[in-house]
Amino acid sequence: MRSMRFAALGTLAVILATATACGDERSITSEPVGNLGFGTIFTKTSTNLPRGTVTFPVAIVASATPATDSVIITLAGLDSLSSGSYTVWFANDSATKFALVSSVNIVATRVDSTINAAGDPVFTPTLFNRLGVANTRSGGSNIVQRVATSRSTAAAFAATDSLNTVIVSIETTTPGAAPSEVRPLWARRSQANATTRVASLRFGAFARGIPVSAGDPAANQEFVVATNGVMTIVPRGRVEVRDKILIANDSNYFRAPVGYFYNAYAVKLDTTGRFADTVYLGRRTSPYPARISLYESDKTNPAPDVVFDTPRVVFAMASRLSTDTIAKANTSPPWLNFGLVRVNLQSKFSQEGRMGPATMLEAILPKSVRGR
Repeated sequence: MRSMRFAALGTLAVILATATACGDERSITSEPVGNLGFGTIFTKTSTNLPRGTVTFPVAIVASATPATDSVIITLAGLDSLSSGSYTVWFANDSATKFALVSSVNIVATRVDSTINAAGDPVFTPTLFNRLGVANTRSGGSNIVQRVATSRSTAAAFAATDSLNTVIVSIETTTPGAAPSEVRPLWARRSQANATTRVASLRFGAFARGIPVSAGDPAANQEFVVATNGVMTIVPRGRVEVRDKILIANDSNYFRAPVGYFYNAYAVKLDTTGRFADTVYLGRRTSPYPARISLYESDKTNPAPDVVFDTPRVVFAMASRLSTDTIAKANTSPPWLNFGLVRVNLQSKFSQEGRMGPATMLEAILPKSVRGR
């Protein structure tokens, strides 16, 4: 019996020795785990989605007093566009007639912040005026725009036409008789306060006339992601970091509106905790093992296993990054001083790789990652 036990022990020693030789490739009996991994949850941010209000004229049809025909729009949370322009349209409630607004007066307020010697934030507003313009490309997380116009600037609108809907589209060419397919913002008079005539802007996709079978709103229908910047569903997820690899897995999103897509960024902090740099982590994909790009999921369905047409949601998204391909994160140790990971919703007409204002989720990386 003793000889059998010694033989068994000898066999085990050979197995361990053999396994050790494979230690660089996989976990083994003598080293059952690899290097430590660190994880944290995403949290929903105070969203900075496109939002604003519309103040409708006193009367639905044209009046004898031009002052009562004015339309006032406030806009915030817009991406600054590198191609195309934000353009205003009037429409009737059934979206069967559109009229291009040819002239608007814009007062943009930019609020910059600094830290004084006492460590307190100091906010400095700066105003910019643009008078009699047809459209704008301006946007930014710290910019609010007041757009003033009237129904008289929409030549295609007869005095008897009802002004029940205001739409903001993104136009990349000379506008035609109707807005382009990218109609991310709108407000209806029927949804306005009865006394003030103020309606909150809705963000999503408005009445493009595309069959529902294609996954888009048909005429007089709406795909609403948020009303005045507030979403009705809450995304969630986690970020994991292990050596060079960062993995983000998250879920429960509305599909991006037409003309928008989801991407991710990592933010590097300085020694005082301030933003020092922003690194683009790319377009979002479906989870392992497929990892299919979801860039076109605003209009098509590239991954039916996680992208649904009814309801229009993304069940799961993911990102997998290695510092081997990200020079600014290829430090020793990897991801040194990176403190935040953000998931953003961004316009396809803005500069890709420059972080826009619409952050959906944010993860604060623990000190074990950013300073280990």
